[in-house]
Amino acid sequence: MKWFLTGAALSLGALALGQSAPVVRLAVAAPLSGSRAGTGITIRDGAALAVREAKAKFAQQGIKLEVVDFDDQATPAVGASVARKLVADPSVLGVVGHMNSGVTLEALPVYVPAGLTLISPSNTNPRITSQGFANMNRVCGRDDVQGPVAAEFIRNNLKARRVLVVNDGDAYGVGITQAFSARAKALGLAVVGFITNPTGDLKPVSLAAITQQMKLYNPEVVYYGGTETQGAVLVKALRDNQVKALFVGPDGLDNSSFVSVAGSAATGVYFTSTAGPLTQLRGRDVSGFTSRYLAAFKRNPETYSPYAYDAANMFLSSILEFYKQNKKLPNRQEVGLAVRNLEWDGVTGRIRLNANGDRQNADYFVLQYKTSRYPGEIIKAIQSTPPSK
Repeated sequence: MKWFLTGAALSLGALALGQSAPVVRLAVAAPLSGSRAGTGITIRDGAALAVREAKAKFAQQGIKLEVVDFDDQATPAVGASVARKLVADPSVLGVVGHMNSGVTLEALPVYVPAGLTLISPSNTNPRITSQGFANMNRVCGRDDVQGPVAAEFIRNNLKARRVLVVNDGDAYGVGITQAFSARAKALGLAVVGFITNPTGDLKPVSLAAITQQMKLYNPEVVYYGGTETQGAVLVKALRDNQVKALFVGPDGLDNSSFVSVAGSAATGVYFTSTAGPLTQLRGRDVSGFTSRYLAAFKRNPETYSPYAYDAANMFLSSILEFYKQNKKLPNRQEVGLAVRNLEWDGVTGRIRLNANGDRQNADYFVLQYKTSRYPGEIIKAIQSTPPSK
């Protein structure tokens, strides 16, 4: 009689002889403390849910699957330090992250030579993928589409002409306002001023000065490029100082933290997003994902939770399929190649990456907080392919 052992049986047999199971770690790098932790934690949890659900499939192959999370504090230098820790651990075969474009750009020189692949659920700065790195990918859209979407909405839907542009000085904020301003000018909007208010500079003196500037410019619309905390404090200051201009921003405002800090000043704010409400996602099992997330973490998923879930599953599917076909774990370069060539039907829809690591068809939304409650309501939705560079 001949006995035929599958790869799984061989692996489990090895365990019975006392050999330890091979370990695969999927890392999540995001801000888990500080002012940006609200969104960072929902990214971590989206990826963690995917790992939790995949553990049994990996165990059947004799592989121990783990998720490890690292707090990059939304700070570029800390992000680079996190990257060095991750590349030093050979069991880490993929990274879901980082959340902030500026952090990723600082960390890329660490990841690229090590061949450790990233899939970001939320990086929108064009430079993330335009440099052509084989191991950098994203499953959301880009600012050079998102910014123009806002400009076109202001011109065609709000019928405004005078726009004051403000950003927070970070890579994300600067990039989105540059893309917005270029399209706004091409559409004939008058960009009456361009103000950079450095990240973290939320002191009353600074806010008083910037709101006074805004009164002098007398804009119909303030377009803000940046993230939730400063955006919320800024819109509150505008309303407290009787600046009645419409407030429009990007996906940095698309989270419950913005509404919590802004309070009643959030009412009426428009924002674009590369991630729509769960009810608008084009993918499979959206309601099932929502239910499982709620059961696991006792709160609803937010903007980038399903994108992190899909990013994690792209890694896990690629690694597991490679193992089944080759009876060995892939190296980091093989993971990167598999991810880049994968077609994945996820919660956020069909994901296929192009040669630069951009999602071939990404969704963009215009939303409004009609009351001071999260999430916003969709005003407009489009789907677009990424620019070639």
